[in-house]
Amino acid sequence: MGKRDQQVNGLLDALGQKIADRWLTTLLLHGLLWVCTAVLAWQLGWAHALDPGAAEPLLRRLGGGHSAEQSVAVAAGALIAATGAGMAASGIAALAHALQPAAVHSAPARWRRRIRLQRWERAGELAEQLEADALGNAVGSVVVGPEIAQARSRQLAISLEKPEHATWVGDRLRANAIRIHRAYGLDLTIMWPRLWMVLPESARADIAAAQGSYAAANVLLGWVPLYALVGLIWGPALLIAAVIAVVGSMRARSATEVLCQLVEAATDLYGPVLAQQLRIPCEGPLTPAIGGAIDESLRKEPPRS
Repeated sequence: MGKRDQQVNGLLDALGQKIADRWLTTLLLHGLLWVCTAVLAWQLGWAHALDPGAAEPLLRRLGGGHSAEQSVAVAAGALIAATGAGMAASGIAALAHALQPAAVHSAPARWRRRIRLQRWERAGELAEQLEADALGNAVGSVVVGPEIAQARSRQLAISLEKPEHATWVGDRLRANAIRIHRAYGLDLTIMWPRLWMVLPESARADIAAAQGSYAAANVLLGWVPLYALVGLIWGPALLIAAVIAVVGSMRARSATEVLCQLVEAATDLYGPVLAQQLRIPCEGPLTPAIGGAIDESLRKEPPRS
């Protein structure tokens, strides 16, 4: 076996180890925690939800006095249940992602979007009023004061563009495509697979890591319905579900922001490389004219008669 083959095998082994470690930490361990919670909930129930003494019979049954076969069977059952729970959480996350386009048009989504839009418009109106007041009071040039900057920051914190989704994450992903199209005339959906092919390994690794964090946050949110289901028989599980929902939402927002920033940076820095690969002249930074030529080339539309 040559040195190059050894390097490739070493890379594959390391990648496989990382995937195994990630699966172990994100699914199996979370699944074991859920199984322990479900067993405890079954033992305590609503009647003894906060009574530690009610858990003593369970602890005695899990204690000594079991044969090796029984211990192995219990451990195997727990691992199987934990794996099933992890797969269920992943399935819930995938299902939620698949149903997201339809959910945008649901009544709760329209209600949330209307509230977000009203907050976004109020923050914008306040910033415009402050800017008008500053302009009216200015003798020379207008200096943007902290009040104007704070008002604009509040508006951008709600959404970078006019809200069209019920969630911040949905609007942030949409804003990323809008910003790239506005700056360069590029359709992100069509352009991105081609741009990915010309990115260096370091950039692809950073974006892949951000995508992994985004996926992990969605899987974390997939545990919320499972803990809520346990909450039907044990009240504290509802609190656990609420905490997971908050933490998962925060992680999803953070991962989405990092991912969008990286995608936009990749377009800024390596868009000219994509143009050169497509034999489109580009001697300097990417421009709307060059971006339009790239977009027209990638769409592969038939010539107009």
